[in-house]
Amino acid sequence: MQAANAILAIDSLDRYISGGPPNFTGTLVGNWTGPTTVLRVSVGQPVKGATVFSTDPGWPAGVTTIVAITGILASGVILAQLSQPTTAASAGIVNIEQTFSYTVASQPISNKLIANFNNELPNCNDFTISSPAALIYGYIDRIIVSQIQLQYNIPTVSLGRNDLFYLAWIAPGGALGNAQVTIPYGFYNPAELAAALQTVITASPAFTPPGITVSYTLEDGFLFQSTTNYKIYVPEPGQLVTSGLTFNQVANIIKTYKLFGLTKLNGIQTPSSSTPIFQYSSHYPNFLYTPYIDIYSDVLTNYQNVKDTNTSVSKPKGLLARVLLSGGGNLQVTTDTTALGSTPFVMTADLNNPKVIKWTPDVAVPSIDFQLRDCYGDLIPGVTEQFPTEFQMTLLCIEG
Repeated sequence: MQAANAILAIDSLDRYISGGPPNFTGTLVGNWTGPTTVLRVSVGQPVKGATVFSTDPGWPAGVTTIVAITGILASGVILAQLSQPTTAASAGIVNIEQTFSYTVASQPISNKLIANFNNELPNCNDFTISSPAALIYGYIDRIIVSQIQLQYNIPTVSLGRNDLFYLAWIAPGGALGNAQVTIPYGFYNPAELAAALQTVITASPAFTPPGITVSYTLEDGFLFQSTTNYKIYVPEPGQLVTSGLTFNQVANIIKTYKLFGLTKLNGIQTPSSSTPIFQYSSHYPNFLYTPYIDIYSDVLTNYQNVKDTNTSVSKPKGLLARVLLSGGGNLQVTTDTTALGSTPFVMTADLNNPKVIKWTPDVAVPSIDFQLRDCYGDLIPGVTEQFPTEFQMTLLCIEG
C-alpha cells in the first residue's frame, strides 16, 4: 500500500519573499543650491516618504527622506522638501538614489517579481528560503526529490569565468611574444564567437604583430592563423603561472581553451621551428559551460545516516540531485550552426531514480538552503555574472 504523501513545491525565486511590502529603488536626477531642504528634481518622480541618498559631498549625513512635494516649476522641475538640510550646493546636476515601499490594499506583496527584475541578492546559486511558520507540517519520515525544472542561463562566455583568451607566438626573427584579451560575455553560436574574438584581437595593439585571424568550420572547429608568418601556440598552464597570472586567471584561460577546443596539442613544438603559423581545435569545442548542475541542501539532508559524496577532491555532502543538462527532459535544438550552450534553455528532469531522504518526524521544515554548483565544484554563475539560473523542484513528503 502506498504511503500518504504531501507535495512541497519549491521555486528558487521565492528566496525574495519577505514579511513586508516590496521595496522600489530608482534614480532621480536633480540638484540643490547651498544649505537647503529643497531638492530640485529634473528627471524622475520623487515620492513622499521615500529615502533618498546622493554621493555628492553636499548631501546631508544620516538618513534623509522626502517629507513633501511642494511644487512644480514651469520648466518641469519638481520641488521636494527634505527631512534635513544639505550642507553645500550640489556639484551640478547629480544622481539621487530613491527607495520606498508600496502596499496595495494594506497587504504585503511578494518582492519576487521586483527583486528578480532588479537582479537583487541573495544570489541564485546560494540562498535560503524561509517562512515565518513551517514550510510543511506532518509526521514526515521521508522526503523524495521527484522533479526538477531548470532554466539554464549560463552564457557561452561567462563574465570572469571563461572570458580570457591568451596566445603566444614566435616572431620570424625568433623573438617570443604573447598577449591576452577579454571576450565580451554572452551567448554565442560558433560563427558569432569566432567573430567576437576576432573583433577584440583586432582592437588589441598587442596582437598587431602576429596578425591573428579567427574562423570556424564545422569539420575542424576553430582556426587561428597568423597573417604575418608568426608561429603561434597555446602556452601550457605552467607557463601561464610563471608569467605572473593568478590561479583564478589561469583557470579562466584554461576554461576558455576548453570552449575553443584547444589543448596541449596546440602548444609549442620541439624543435620550435616546427611550430606552425596556424592552430586548429585539437578537441572539439565545448559550448556548454558545465555538463551538469549539482543541487545541494544541508537542511534537507541533515538526518541522513549515509552521507552523499562524489568523485571530486572536495567530496561535498548534502547532494539532492545532479541535473544532467543533455538529458531527455526537453528537446534542446542543435544544428550545424548552433551548439548546446549557444542559447539559454529550459529542461525538466523527471528523475528515474529519485533521491529518498531520511527525515525525522518530530521536526518541521522551517527553511531550506540551496547551493547550485558546476562541474568544477564552484557555485554556478549568477547575479554577479548577469544571467541568473533559476529552478523549480517538487518534493514528496511521505508520512510514516
